[in-house]
Amino acid sequence: MSKQKIIDQFESFITQENFTPDRDKFNEWTTAFDNLKEETKKEQQAAIVTEEGTEPAPFEYMPTAEDIRFDELIGVYMDQRKVYDRTKSAELENNYKEKQALIEELNTLIKDEENISKAYSRFNAIKQKWNEIGPARPDKRRELQSDYSRLIEMFYYNIKIYRELQQHDLKKNQELKLEVIEKINKLKGEEAITQVDFLVHQYLDEWDEIGPTFKEEWDKIREQFKLSINEVFDRIREHRKNVKDGHDANLALKQAIVDKAQETSTIDFSEMKAVQMATKELISLQKEWKKVGYAGRKGNDKIWKDFRTVCDAFFDKRGDYLATANKKFVELKERKKTLIEKAKEIHSGGDSEKVANQLKALQREWKDLGKLLPQDEYKLFKEFRKYCDAFFNRKKEEAKAFEKELKENLDAKEVMLIEFSKSFEKDLKEKGDILIAEWKKEWAQVGEVPSKFNAKIESSLTQLVSKAFAELGISKADIIEKEFNNKVEILLNSDNAEPALDRERRSLRVNISEAESSVRQLEDKLDFFKFSNNSNPLKKELLDRIEDAKSKVDAWKKKRKQIDLMLKDIRRKEQELAGNNELEVKSQEG
Repeated sequence: MSKQKIIDQFESFITQENFTPDRDKFNEWTTAFDNLKEETKKEQQAAIVTEEGTEPAPFEYMPTAEDIRFDELIGVYMDQRKVYDRTKSAELENNYKEKQALIEELNTLIKDEENISKAYSRFNAIKQKWNEIGPARPDKRRELQSDYSRLIEMFYYNIKIYRELQQHDLKKNQELKLEVIEKINKLKGEEAITQVDFLVHQYLDEWDEIGPTFKEEWDKIREQFKLSINEVFDRIREHRKNVKDGHDANLALKQAIVDKAQETSTIDFSEMKAVQMATKELISLQKEWKKVGYAGRKGNDKIWKDFRTVCDAFFDKRGDYLATANKKFVELKERKKTLIEKAKEIHSGGDSEKVANQLKALQREWKDLGKLLPQDEYKLFKEFRKYCDAFFNRKKEEAKAFEKELKENLDAKEVMLIEFSKSFEKDLKEKGDILIAEWKKEWAQVGEVPSKFNAKIESSLTQLVSKAFAELGISKADIIEKEFNNKVEILLNSDNAEPALDRERRSLRVNISEAESSVRQLEDKLDFFKFSNNSNPLKKELLDRIEDAKSKVDAWKKKRKQIDLMLKDIRRKEQELAGNNELEVKSQEG
């Protein structure tokens, strides 16, 4: 899985409407991303080139855009998790207070209510409200549940309502309670403790929902229930103890790393070699830190803050030292700032191709200049890249819009071909050449299509026009002439008339050159018949071929001249338009 894919999944997860923290997913993504980040570090280390006779510069990892984005997402996740925890804690506290009030109401009901019908109605209302309230504070859950269960039992046994229950209900309740006990016993084989914790409370709710059973069997069933429940909760407590012990062990390991980092960071910043050794040692400690597991909610954040403070202080001092020791970075920094200003100045220009080439040239120049100290390089490159990304993202969006327009034009022309075919059958005899002219006019009003479909779609129109001319009884030569006129007229009325006509002219030039070469070759062959008269069939055939080739050359030159006149007219109109615009500008300035 790539860094971007992890970021996409992570971002999708934390932006969902009903966000709920998921530690397993979070750990999975951070672990996978750290592994990919290690690969990036190795690539950056491998890319470092050291000049002969100089000390190798200490490697400092330069975070990528994905690294930065992932760190931002972690921050968002942590903030949302805190909000979730606070909301959840408030909800649990509120549920606790509401359930306490229900217990008081149930207790009063048991003691004071003498009307059995009314008592049973109030009792059902309390049970329904209890079930509608979500879970309460974990530290009070068992105590709360125990009080509620006790009062439930008191109600069934102290209020005379149970006497109205049928023998069948008592037996059914006994079976249901035994089923709950059986389900609780099966939890002994469940490995996931979180699942055990969830299910056991669900079974407790099920137990309390079941009505009374035979009084003579109750003590035995209740004892079985308590025994099963206690075994499950003992297992949960043991698991939590083991987890806490693991957190304590991890905290001790992390404290040892912090102490070692503190010792390493107190070097004398006067020798490059000592700085390099200390840098390697701290990077090694950072890798070791990542291998140590979670240290518990209370200790993990604080120990991480201590470790980060030590590392940040060291690398700040190291940065100051390197900045002083390498004066060339001052000049390099100014040159890169100049590149940033150039990028800022040109990135919003209107000529996309020109701006793209200029920005690419600036990027090459940036790379050729070499790197600054990591903290400076990251900061300046981020600003430089901001303008480059802004332009290329805009260019990408414009390209998408243009592609969409081309596709829409293609769809429109395909629909036109269908409509033209229908009018061919219906209106050709009545309108004649006028119908073809209408086709060409309507066709010219639609813009360009994707280049890979252009030849095919234009060929389809040309074939339809040729078929129409043939249907009207126009000669083959006239059809060829009309097809050419039709083609250049379509090109002339297109959005990019000048380059389109210019391409057609180059194609004619190639045809003329090839035909003239063919004429010369055929004329050379006439030397074989210099002593033969023109009645020789082979010589006559050769002369006919020469004449045919010359006719083609003349016809193509005539077409080329026709296109030259069109191009000349286009350029004349462009010059007139430019002149008018210039006069208008001068008039406004005056």
